[in-house]
Amino acid sequence: MAPVTFFLDGDDDTIAAWRALQPDQQPQRLVLGEDYWIVLTFARLRDAGIDVRLSNRLPDAGVVVFYAGDKRVVWAQLRGASDTAYQRVLLAAVRSDRHPVGFADCEIVQNASSADGARALHVPHWPQPGLVPRDIARGDVLRTVLFPGTPQNLDAAFSGDATRRLLRERGIDLRSASGGVQPVWNDFHDVDALLALRPAAMGLVRNKPAWKLFNAWLAGVPAVLGPESGYRELRESPLDYLEAATPDEALRALQRLQDEPGLYAAMVANGLRRGSAFTTAATLARWRDLLAALDARLQSRPRAPARAARRWWEVVARLRRAWRGR
Repeated sequence: MAPVTFFLDGDDDTIAAWRALQPDQQPQRLVLGEDYWIVLTFARLRDAGIDVRLSNRLPDAGVVVFYAGDKRVVWAQLRGASDTAYQRVLLAAVRSDRHPVGFADCEIVQNASSADGARALHVPHWPQPGLVPRDIARGDVLRTVLFPGTPQNLDAAFSGDATRRLLRERGIDLRSASGGVQPVWNDFHDVDALLALRPAAMGLVRNKPAWKLFNAWLAGVPAVLGPESGYRELRESPLDYLEAATPDEALRALQRLQDEPGLYAAMVANGLRRGSAFTTAATLARWRDLLAALDARLQSRPRAPARAARRWWEVVARLRRAWRGR
């Protein structure tokens, strides 16, 4: 197999520090999209014994995986090279929440609905490193609800007096990042449910992954989630999660988990079953298959695209984006 390089924009010291990452012992280091998609993937594959590199420079051969947010840096290195450089390189851009990268040979997308099996290839997000599951000794009582996101992504109604009063009456503590205190996102040992509902003004979010959903499954907690396509494409049963489009619906869902006999336990059992498809081992297997497929593309390609062709691909991608935004 051709060498595989994970490209990350950063100085040499930053790259050296990331190469030493131990994901399950240092989950707090992972914050940004490129941390998870580039650095974590490199670390997981490295630890599985696969020959991968992490670098801030493009190699002259092999498969290169880079984050869409770094596309300008990648393009600058391509543009600054000789006409014959990088002729044996296949560029795979991780799109994540970003716009398509037209000049790449292919893209890696986080939702199946964004994939076409040809240019856009789907691999789900890695599960949360160092995940600590819920303590089963807590039983089926719902007392602590975790909102695993930034304050601006939580509907303001949850900070209102009426909602706070209702939660207090129900004995529910809503845990979120507030007052400068940030929960430890990987630790669910004393969490009883997960809530992820964005403000209504954001509309239907189409490009976010189902990461919070399968983290909840793996942690053994039910989830109350907003109407997002990433969640919906994984939904096979009403037990997978409770959907809520508004704060009132979210509160009613939490009340159901408290009041309906057997619902809490059934959702936990279902989630543990569903989560088996999104473990670190399952995602590692998907990455192995993907890298093998990318290597096959590289080996069977008669020649690499010229920079002029890649530049045209990028123009076309931007025109398509502008057209669809009309």
